Amino acid sequence: MKKQLLTSIIITLVLSAVLQAQTFTGSYQLKGVKVIYTNVARLTGSADDSVAQYTLDAHWPNASTSMFSATLAGWAPGDTIAVVETPDILLTPAGLAYFGIDLSVGLNQEESQMLIPAIEGTSSTYPTTDTENCSTFAVIAPVSDNADITSSSTSDSYDPTAGSFTWGFGISQSTVFDWFDAPDDWEDPSANLDNFGVFTGYFNDDNTGFEEATLEWHAIDGQDSDSGIDDAGFLNRHLGITLAPGDTLTVAALAAQGIPVNVGTYPILGGTGVDIDGDGVPDGVVDTDWGYYFDPMGADGVPFWEQPGADDSPFQFTGYYMTYNFLASASALKDAYSTFSDPSTWVDTDGDGVVDTPALVVYFVTQGLDATSALIATADSLADVGMQGLAAMIFGLDATTAAALGAEVGAYAGTTLTALLTAGVSVEDALAQTGQATAVYALDVLAQAGVTVDDSDHDYDGTNGRLVFQIGNSCVPDLQARDVYALFDIITQEDTASVVSENILPAKFAVYENYPNPFNPSTNIIFDIVEQSQTDVTVWNLLGQKVAVLFSGDLNTGRHSIKFDGHHTNGSLLPSGVYIYRIESGNNVATKKMMLLK
Repeated sequence: MKKQLLTSIIITLVLSAVLQAQTFTGSYQLKGVKVIYTNVARLTGSADDSVAQYTLDAHWPNASTSMFSATLAGWAPGDTIAVVETPDILLTPAGLAYFGIDLSVGLNQEESQMLIPAIEGTSSTYPTTDTENCSTFAVIAPVSDNADITSSSTSDSYDPTAGSFTWGFGISQSTVFDWFDAPDDWEDPSANLDNFGVFTGYFNDDNTGFEEATLEWHAIDGQDSDSGIDDAGFLNRHLGITLAPGDTLTVAALAAQGIPVNVGTYPILGGTGVDIDGDGVPDGVVDTDWGYYFDPMGADGVPFWEQPGADDSPFQFTGYYMTYNFLASASALKDAYSTFSDPSTWVDTDGDGVVDTPALVVYFVTQGLDATSALIATADSLADVGMQGLAAMIFGLDATTAAALGAEVGAYAGTTLTALLTAGVSVEDALAQTGQATAVYALDVLAQAGVTVDDSDHDYDGTNGRLVFQIGNSCVPDLQARDVYALFDIITQEDTASVVSENILPAKFAVYENYPNPFNPSTNIIFDIVEQSQTDVTVWNLLGQKVAVLFSGDLNTGRHSIKFDGHHTNGSLLPSGVYIYRIESGNNVATKKMMLLK
């Protein structure tokens, strides 16, 4: 018995020694990948940050000709902007092939070199992201590389249970991947490294070599990873955000319950969805670049149907939507109050050569009012004038009626400002709050006078209606971390210089079905080209009109994927329907149909 046990121990030790001498030199074919991008807002510092902003804004009537904008979200340095993951389909060879990802890697442990592609005469592609015009999007890019690598191992590198051998793994001087270091302790690599990698090879059944391998790494923007920095070494990455969260079911669900709201055709910006099927997950949630402002709750967060007579939603008189009538009311009062913030209309009251007091306040002081009373009288007067303009110009009321309504709204503004100042609110904040409250009150006064102010039953038609906002492109200063898991098959485990050539280039020009199809809001158009040539990718409607140019320029031989987000070349969102995409490369032309659904 002791002899058998001793023999077993000797065999195990010998086998362990053989396996720990294993090299990872060889050629590897990617068969699955998962990338998690963690994006955190950073401080600005690079010259490239001239386009940076920390807010996501919505604009009416659109982002390019904005007449009114509002902030939907904002980030301070240190806030997480977004965590984005590649789809799980990329963890399969079929998924990689579908998206045109084909990466072979040659590793030479003895000479500390990495080659891409690993096979002479072939090409490789790899997924990455690009940001243009404050829009970040996925790209499947052709890649080639000749990088330096390092490795480290420990006494625990060989795992007899898993049949694997693990190294700390590092890459530098790469033009494709992040740069990261080989940790001495690969089981706890983050203990003293910000950028690190771990390579694991899994032995075949007879332990003569690896049959597959994994490479995992963590890298964060900076000089050590050689990512997200400008030529001077300053962080310069931006996350381009073009969509906002919204949902398509909130208002419809309210209406179905008998709550009196109109249902529009666009999503609600900021909507959280409704769990229709009872699975605990909100339904109807979408990312959208167009949508309504809809607020049935107001500042207190309590919906109007739960607090009869105590509704504080600013949109309560316009069907809980921000409509043109609401905007007109708010703008009229804002324009009237703009005198307060226009120094050109102010007066130097203390003789120091610097203007310091609005002229209208000075006028009321000369009429015998104290400073506070003059300020209140000014608020009353400006609200009166603003309301008269709103009543006459927007709603077409006669001068007498407009004057009467103006007096009522002016009195409300004076009373509101008085109450706020008495409560100790600062003058600046009190004026802002008075202006907001007075705009809502003005609509109430018009409604009480028999004017139809609720224009929420239709989208803006040139006269009034619900406002449909477009999300503007935002370049948020971004510090990005990438966590990557890559799974490889072994092509051959020997010196990469002796690997035989294989031709894995496309055999012919081919255009594939777009994915997904039908689609909303975007789809991928995939095609093969057999030689470098001028390539044009365009989209046409069924009337034979070109509606979008997705790409025009030279492309290398290989498989390519181009994203189509359903927008016209002029930036507008295309309507639902069938469209044709056309690929023209050299002398080759092909078309296929796709369907956009909203």
